[in-house]
Amino acid sequence: MAFESELETNLLRLCADLNNGQYRHGSYDHKIVSEKKRRDIAVANVRDRVVHRLMYDYLVPLVDPRLDFDVWSCRPGKGLHAALRRTSRLMTDYSGAWLWRADVSKFFDHIDHQVLKSCLQRIVSDPPARDLLDKVIDSYENAVSQSVSQSVSQSVSQSVSQSVSQGIPIGNLTSQIFANIYLNEFDRYARHILKPLAYVRYGDDFVLFFRDRPAAIVARQIATLWLSNKLSLKVHKKNDVIIRARHGVHFLGHNLYPRQLPVIDKTMSRKINKSINSRNASSYRAMHLSYKQARQLPWLL
Repeated sequence: MAFESELETNLLRLCADLNNGQYRHGSYDHKIVSEKKRRDIAVANVRDRVVHRLMYDYLVPLVDPRLDFDVWSCRPGKGLHAALRRTSRLMTDYSGAWLWRADVSKFFDHIDHQVLKSCLQRIVSDPPARDLLDKVIDSYENAVSQSVSQSVSQSVSQSVSQSVSQGIPIGNLTSQIFANIYLNEFDRYARHILKPLAYVRYGDDFVLFFRDRPAAIVARQIATLWLSNKLSLKVHKKNDVIIRARHGVHFLGHNLYPRQLPVIDKTMSRKINKSINSRNASSYRAMHLSYKQARQLPWLL
């Protein structure tokens, strides 16, 4: 409201700072969210969020055509429901195949800034745009360094600040497209080196289809090592599963089976039972609910 009260003046100042190179990213507010797992959401101020939108709109037409078809997160015409339908259809087509289903442990916290910047350099050729993207990426490192320096001794602060050149905030709009740019390296590796029967990725969750179990095991071994060495990422041990497609798989908060519609898992079902109200009911109705869950909604409301 404060930014909007003098909207034109604030936007003109921001425009001038961007054009003359004087723009500096501000600090973050932190918010803890505990849904399934604890997350630290870093929220930029309104002025910086305008810049994030600017960079997001700039990057989408450059990045989207380069991405693999079966990357379904944060893309025009894609999304969660489309990813679920695609995975379910592939499980029907390859019901005799073996799936390696996995995700990355604390993905956003472990994105290496230098690797991300090198990925962006292959896409963005405009120097001012590169400089602005670097400022957005480094803003989180600076925020972490400042918060650390306020709470620990100087010597420890220096050692920590040297090791925090990784991680991007979950709350930034730009972080969503940065994630796709970063993991596009793995998408290409999976397609051209692992060569699965099929491949689906949504965010940092992915499924690869293989003809037999030994092929899936070998792919998991070499891909896990590649992710660690090239992208500084580790596969989440709890969600690292190899299973027959016809036996079904838990993926993106849903239970998927061949020739069946996706159904939300028990965790989401309990959340709906606990938190449904007149404001969020339409969102919950749009989810892939079981017949029993769908019949319960009017009663719960």
